[in-house]
Amino acid sequence: MLKSFQFSLVLKGIIFAGILAMLFSLAFGLLLSFTSFPESDLSINIIFGASILISAFITAYQAGTKGLYYGLAVGLGFIVLVLILSAIFWSDTPSWLRMGEKTIVALVSGGVGGIIGVLFHRN
Repeated sequence: MLKSFQFSLVLKGIIFAGILAMLFSLAFGLLLSFTSFPESDLSINIIFGASILISAFITAYQAGTKGLYYGLAVGLGFIVLVLILSAIFWSDTPSWLRMGEKTIVALVSGGVGGIIGVLFHRN
């Protein structure tokens, strides 16, 4: 029997991705404070992509099917959340090139995480 698409799982995945991104950012901030590790956009994109990859994996694992859809939905939802929060808290307009880069990172890592999450699911 086919399961319907569960938006509650996607919302949980988006919230979990936000929590993971904050935890990874805190750990990265501590790493920057106590070492001479340089801050770069690559490091921030790795934090961004890793948090979405892990949350898309968990979301698709819980769903058990349609991993690509769930992963892409988590990635896209997280991008929308970041756009809304940046519009609220920053007065500057976002750089569309950087937002495009983050969107690509989010969709790719979400899709890969969702596919891997379904592959690990065993009934």
